[in-house]
Amino acid sequence: MFLLGLILTAPVFAQSVSLPAYRDYKLTDIVKKGLTKEKIFKDLDRTFVKINSSICSNRVLMWSWDMKRAYGIDTAKVFMFYTNKTGEVGSKTWWYHVAPVVNQQGKLWVVDGGFPGKVDAAMSIPAWQKKFVGETTSCREIKAHETELIKRMFSRRVYPPTTEYGSHDCYHIVVPAGYWTPISVAQNLLGVNEHGRPVRFIRDRIDRGELMAACVEASTTKLGRIFVDEQKQCTEYLER
Repeated sequence: MFLLGLILTAPVFAQSVSLPAYRDYKLTDIVKKGLTKEKIFKDLDRTFVKINSSICSNRVLMWSWDMKRAYGIDTAKVFMFYTNKTGEVGSKTWWYHVAPVVNQQGKLWVVDGGFPGKVDAAMSIPAWQKKFVGETTSCREIKAHETELIKRMFSRRVYPPTTEYGSHDCYHIVVPAGYWTPISVAQNLLGVNEHGRPVRFIRDRIDRGELMAACVEASTTKLGRIFVDEQKQCTEYLER
């Protein structure tokens, strides 16, 4: 069953979604704010955020910040880890991809604004996975207790197509918006860093230092960095 790790509650007009493994982090139902997945997808910043040259985790951290600041909504992200298969979007050199996730009346929708012409609307998580991995996708959700799968996030390499959990085309995990990279997810769930040292790593909200670093990369092209004061423009961005 898809996304077994989520808990749904159903008030009369809205449904909240919580992520129990992350201190019961709750995703705002966007209908409570008068929003739709279509509006959120359309309003993603594709100008200041350079979609054609940025790293996915950086632009997604910025979009998550924008949605919290503009709409007051708590969102999530879906990290997808490749094995040996790609679909019509992406590159065989990628080991993971990540995109923002919003809750609309208890259903999760991916709003991935980085691929115009390929991804032009909010999509369900399975439909989004098929875009990036292919039509015969068997994409397994990683549970918070599956230590061996989580440890692989430290490797920065594609996942093997067959593990102790069976054969799959990809793996995925839904996490709160504040988790910037796969490494941060692994540190939180395992309680250790990639060197095995104990850490207490929690991102219930977006860290401003990480956001600044993401902005510096995602808001300028390689050529633009010669002419633009990235620190200044990103400081202004954080203070809007």
